[in-house]
Amino acid sequence: MTGAAKGDPRAEYFLAIHYAKGEGVPHDDVMAAKYMWQAAEAGYAFAQNDLGVYYLQGRGLPQNPVEAANWFRKAAEQGDSLAEYSLGLLYFQGNGVPADVEQSIHWYSKAAEQNQPDATAALGDIYLFGSGVKVNYNEAFKWYQKGARLNNAVSLNGLGFLYERGLDGIPQNGAKAAKYYREAAERGFVRAYSNLGHLYLDGLLMKEDLVEAYTWFTLGVNEGDGVSRHYLFEIDLKRPLSESQKAEVSRRVRDYEAHRKVNNKQLKPGQTVKS
Repeated sequence: MTGAAKGDPRAEYFLAIHYAKGEGVPHDDVMAAKYMWQAAEAGYAFAQNDLGVYYLQGRGLPQNPVEAANWFRKAAEQGDSLAEYSLGLLYFQGNGVPADVEQSIHWYSKAAEQNQPDATAALGDIYLFGSGVKVNYNEAFKWYQKGARLNNAVSLNGLGFLYERGLDGIPQNGAKAAKYYREAAERGFVRAYSNLGHLYLDGLLMKEDLVEAYTWFTLGVNEGDGVSRHYLFEIDLKRPLSESQKAEVSRRVRDYEAHRKVNNKQLKPGQTVKS
């Protein structure tokens, strides 16, 4: 605490983190906010970003999205990629700042250029859904590709969708769609389970496989996906599985969940889950 007492912004920042986590000192959000504010006032970018989060969440301070945007901007102007992403999100939502998609894209792009994975996914979504801009599948594809290289689950799912649909010159490819949906699912994107199951259910891009489809829908239900639940209901109603097929589904579900548990334990930042 000596450095913090002398006004060292890095020391103040780390002391704030200790209070926030209750490490070596009692957990105290008010004290965390106090030292975070001091470090931020001294120009420490990490503290400015975190102070923005505190104001946004009302953590140790009154909730104030305008102040959050102010501190995110200060950190973003110093090149902090998390702050650039957060400021882009506030502009997209119109939270603490006027809604402005161009400003959102501006800050998301700055963050994405520094390999901030959530920003790449956000840009992909903007162009895929035409959120305040003209739909541009190739631009979405570009950002999703970058996000996929950073193992971002939303980007992986987005790539799967574009390969499934084959839009604007993007080659339709069922095998690649399945690959990216699976990686997205393993990274925690729940809707990817139903997307993957549907590939095997309709038999348009992949060979129809009711057991494989039922397996992925079951995994989706286990993760709380309502779309997967709907598909299971439809299959049970119209194309019920035999007892041997249900046993095979149970085996595949157990094997997959065991595989995912082991691989996620071994995973390090930047690594891809093995399929």
